[in-house]
Amino acid sequence: MNLAQIRARQAAIRSRLLAIEAIGAPAEDADEAVRSAYAALPTEVDTLLAEFDTLETEAAPLAARAARVEAVRTASLSAGNGESGDGAQRNSTRTDVYTRSATADPFDVDFARMRLGLIPQTEVANRALDAIEGANRAGRLEQAGAEHATRMLQGRVDNARLELPMSRASRAYMAAHILRTGSEEYHETFETYLEDPEGEGRRAALSLTSANGGFLVPFTLDPTIILTNTGSFNPFRRISGQRSTATNNWNGVTSAGVNAGWLAEGTEDTDHSPTVGTLQITPQKASAWVFGSYEILEDSDFAQQFPSLLSDAKDRLEEAAFATGTGAGQPFGVVPRATTVSSIGVGLFAIGDVYAVQQALPARFRGPMANVNWVANIAIINKARQFDTAGGSSYWTNLGLNSPEELLGAPLNESTTMVGTITTASKNLLIGDFKQYLIVDRIGMSVLYEPMVRGVTNARPTGQAGWFAFWRVGGDVTTTNAFRVLLES
Repeated sequence: MNLAQIRARQAAIRSRLLAIEAIGAPAEDADEAVRSAYAALPTEVDTLLAEFDTLETEAAPLAARAARVEAVRTASLSAGNGESGDGAQRNSTRTDVYTRSATADPFDVDFARMRLGLIPQTEVANRALDAIEGANRAGRLEQAGAEHATRMLQGRVDNARLELPMSRASRAYMAAHILRTGSEEYHETFETYLEDPEGEGRRAALSLTSANGGFLVPFTLDPTIILTNTGSFNPFRRISGQRSTATNNWNGVTSAGVNAGWLAEGTEDTDHSPTVGTLQITPQKASAWVFGSYEILEDSDFAQQFPSLLSDAKDRLEEAAFATGTGAGQPFGVVPRATTVSSIGVGLFAIGDVYAVQQALPARFRGPMANVNWVANIAIINKARQFDTAGGSSYWTNLGLNSPEELLGAPLNESTTMVGTITTASKNLLIGDFKQYLIVDRIGMSVLYEPMVRGVTNARPTGQAGWFAFWRVGGDVTTTNAFRVLLES
């Protein structure tokens, strides 16, 4: 097979794997042929993955040879002119084989060939890893963010937060996204775009994101790539499962597991095969519209303030959705999906309610393998602290400190959106295994510029300009049994 045939076959494999992910479990009344076909899907997936890896190995030398031929063919053209990448011009210094090092330039890559899949995925991934390390050394990316991005890129399990690795397609998309938006030149161009959007916008429409004529937020600033750390009253990204996707939705498989049984000597065993179901989370589009007068935009340091303003707006919007979202055009929140536990008294919040909620959580979701966390509004947290009137004689140690880190042995987190009052039907204290709440990000956040804002009445110019930022994120629980929330009587 030549390189084009290999890439075509790999594309067909990707399509088939995506199709398999979308297949749901057969109905209970399905015939045996349908059940057998469904049972054979895991074997087919393993076979396709093995074939894909074999093809990637075969493609590596062919791609390297094609790159050398291309380098020789274009040498005379690029000798006197900078080679254009995604909005940044640079002289070609690439070698035949990319070697990771502190001095290598990960962004010195042929973006056109990368889009066509003619550069081995291992090389793209290695370049992206070097880009992450370089951003960390330059101070654009905190250590925690660099470690998280590296884990995502390598598909490694991240303690309690990542139960399953990212798919191959998502990791490949993320690596390419980092290379497109992570260079110094891109950062400078992005800032120039914020300061002079009309000039840079024309260039962006031709070379950067031709689909929308705007800019993708650099990956070191993009919250869909870098996990939010501390300093926020939005705990959900910190404690929940994280997934990223390069497609319209994320598909997973759920199962209640295998139920074992006792078997007498010489007796035929019963079928203990687990039943499986599908879980699909579709990222929903969120947006932020920021505008101001020409004078304000020209006279202020808007380019420096915009990323932090956007990050704050995104954080507050998502906190509300992850806590109480309805799922209608927004993520499902944990609170409305959790199983309720009625309070002991009417219109009261008592110490017994805390114990009742905790013991109602099944053992699987509060055991050593779970990521158990409490979440509540600060008003509820402070009411719970007031249960102890004897200076530590109850279940909480040393009430003289600020909000303790743990409640009954599990971390306690503040959510701004959760209910802070004790009223009938309010849901104000949540506990659960947050590995079972998944946040799914569609990789990439985009920013568009509107140079002329018009009035509502006569559609005349108002002397203002604006920015439209948008991104996609989804969220849902894998099982409602993994969460309990106190329901006030």
